[in-house]
Amino acid sequence: MHENDKVAIFEIDSEYNLLRADSSNDDKINRLLPVGVVDKASLKNWIAGRGVPVTRKGIKDEIRRIGKNSTFEWMLLNNGVSLTDHYWVRRIDDIAPWEKINPYENDFSNIFTLDISKDMYGGTVFTPSASLKGDLEKKWVIDKNGVRRLVKGNYNDGCRQSIAEVFATKIHAAQGRFEMTPYSLVKIKSGDKYVNGCECPCFTSIDTEFVPAIDILNAYKKPNDVSYYEWFIRICIEHNIDVRFFMEYQIMSDFVLTNQDRHMNNFGIIRNSKTLEWLYMAPIFDSGNSLFYKSSYIPIDKDLLKMETNSFLSKEVQLLKYVTDRNLFDISKALDDNELMELLKNDSTCSHETNNRIISAYNKKLEYLNDFRNGMNIWERKYKG
Repeated sequence: MHENDKVAIFEIDSEYNLLRADSSNDDKINRLLPVGVVDKASLKNWIAGRGVPVTRKGIKDEIRRIGKNSTFEWMLLNNGVSLTDHYWVRRIDDIAPWEKINPYENDFSNIFTLDISKDMYGGTVFTPSASLKGDLEKKWVIDKNGVRRLVKGNYNDGCRQSIAEVFATKIHAAQGRFEMTPYSLVKIKSGDKYVNGCECPCFTSIDTEFVPAIDILNAYKKPNDVSYYEWFIRICIEHNIDVRFFMEYQIMSDFVLTNQDRHMNNFGIIRNSKTLEWLYMAPIFDSGNSLFYKSSYIPIDKDLLKMETNSFLSKEVQLLKYVTDRNLFDISKALDDNELMELLKNDSTCSHETNNRIISAYNKKLEYLNDFRNGMNIWERKYKG
């Protein structure tokens, strides 16, 4: 379903294995399919991937604990509801409307997993967390003001990913250039102890939904002589969204943060869920895999220009080649050492020496970016910075 419209049908066996998936022959209905779904194979893949990744920390134990066989089964039992888009799943003999199930206007459980043994349409039994992507532990909650918030943990026993999210928030707020998703630290239970995680408000609504870049790139065949980066920008411009400076700023700020994971699901556009009109770029989010979040070695010299990243290109310094306006990131508004150190102190697993190296690396990145702003191509071998 997309809201109250039936857009596809699929069949499962008694063990919750996905057997087949079919869409309509009606073009008016097919335009409601998820962006990037272009045939039966991609439709089946989209449905199969709707649940929580099996690679998520602790998810297999959680699924076994509630007596389910897979994250796919758990997703179906929660109607495939998400706080990312307005797609959901219902049985073919069901007549429940979107108004009864949507998680923007109905309560849902703040508990991560549930053993669902009764009708789900009472308003508080199901959880949209069953459709959350990503390998980190995370869940949706409703705060005391009714705001839908995402709470998530970290890669290991430390909390550097959560610290990085908050630091990124502070950087973007100080720059004041583009919309960002604000993150704050929060205590969460991980295993048998409480640690620092982070939380942020949902950036979609009852009227809007998120379309990740990967779906956009899958929806349109790229010419061989165009990079995926430029192709994404062209597609957005054709939909009346000029995203170039947003993308360039994101590259520069990610360079400062040493964000190693700006993959194609970590940015995208917001569209109107009724008209399907593309509205604007989604606010910057998911910058947690930064600040050397899982590195035992933290470089503070030219090795910083060799950092790998999961993005349009494999080296973050090479991404700077895409930038046409080198002044989008204002060095004079960069955060100082004290603000970063105060955040780093929240991670009890990091030594004072490690924190100092992170700060030194951050300052060196600012030096490199300043050279870049002054016209130097810092990815070239002849660069002597």
